[in-house]
Amino acid sequence: MTVSRTDVAIVGGGVHGVHLAVRLLEAGVVSHDRLRIVEPDGLLAAFHEKCRQCGMVEFRSPFVHHVGVDPFSLREFADERGRLDELVACQVGAKRPTVPLFFDHARDVVDRYDLESVVLEARVLGVTERADGVDLETTDDDLSARACVLAIGHGRSYTRPEWALDIQPGAPVAHVWDERFDPEDVGDRVGIVGGGITAAQLTASLARPSREVTVVARSPFRVATLEAGREWMHVSRTLEGLQSLPPTSRKRQQVVTEVRRDGTMPPEVFSRLRRAIDRGWATLERNEISTVTPGGGTVVVTCQDGAATWFDDLVLATGFDSPYNAPLLERIREETDLQTGYRGGPALEDGTVRWLRADGTPSRVAVSGIVAQGTLGPFARNILGARRAWDLLVDELEALVSGSEPACQP
Repeated sequence: MTVSRTDVAIVGGGVHGVHLAVRLLEAGVVSHDRLRIVEPDGLLAAFHEKCRQCGMVEFRSPFVHHVGVDPFSLREFADERGRLDELVACQVGAKRPTVPLFFDHARDVVDRYDLESVVLEARVLGVTERADGVDLETTDDDLSARACVLAIGHGRSYTRPEWALDIQPGAPVAHVWDERFDPEDVGDRVGIVGGGITAAQLTASLARPSREVTVVARSPFRVATLEAGREWMHVSRTLEGLQSLPPTSRKRQQVVTEVRRDGTMPPEVFSRLRRAIDRGWATLERNEISTVTPGGGTVVVTCQDGAATWFDDLVLATGFDSPYNAPLLERIREETDLQTGYRGGPALEDGTVRWLRADGTPSRVAVSGIVAQGTLGPFARNILGARRAWDLLVDELEALVSGSEPACQP
């Protein structure tokens, strides 16, 4: 196996990875031949597939949040192509782009910066810091870089109810984001488990007169325009208050969890769900499943109140598990001296999002995305989080690439 050398390696080709790569090239911090994005599935491919699987129609974030540099470039892209009608009005705040418009603009950005030429189609297995750089073990060529940015999300860490853990492969039960789940292949009787935005989007997209769709939700639906309060969208005293708490502490994580409106849906999504129910195309079952028994190509569901029914397909829209359970992060915890805290979260330098070593000095590994939520706040996973991470990282990466920051002691 050969070793490739580069200046900056970005682990992950999702929204965060693409945005940071564009920023690096635009700012002239690196050239194309000294930048690598390590991504096994193709740029933005995994995110695009998740949007398709859950039936997303438009984004929750406003049109100024996208992978490009200029906040208004998506709107200009739509205007130039006669697609302004794909900027959808909402009850509060700026218009939201449709999913096709967002990804068409993202593809235009990727092509404009020739990002496909910097992709290493591989999965990162391990990260090791050395005195003057970072070594990445991958499923293809190994990679040696002056600096590394982990721009990773939840990966394949999904929340599954206890009754779903022992269901054998091949049964008609799947998580909405499982690789094998295809919304175009579901049967005529579909059960959807969950009460948040994903369950609502999937229900609205699958509901039609020829199909029986039942949503099994144990709690009332909650509606909120944004995933957290607007006070968290900007660097402010609110964010400073979060960072005043001990790094990687349980308290920090609790604050993010409490202010993050997980499980909510924006008014537009709730309206589509309600229309499907009002038309009789979908049914709401306010209950909780206790047992599931597959057999004969169907699945029998028994709820806690004793009610039972059957479905051709049962789809879990039950959200994500802890982002810190990703195999790569587990290996970093086991094999390096990088600090971790509550639930295995990385200890980051708040002003730079660089991962701290055991001695408290910043390493050559930086973090963007949900894994950095203890520093970046509840919008860390959003595109807004990627922009905030860049603002903190630009000077750091430039120093690491140019060699103006001294090498650490081996």
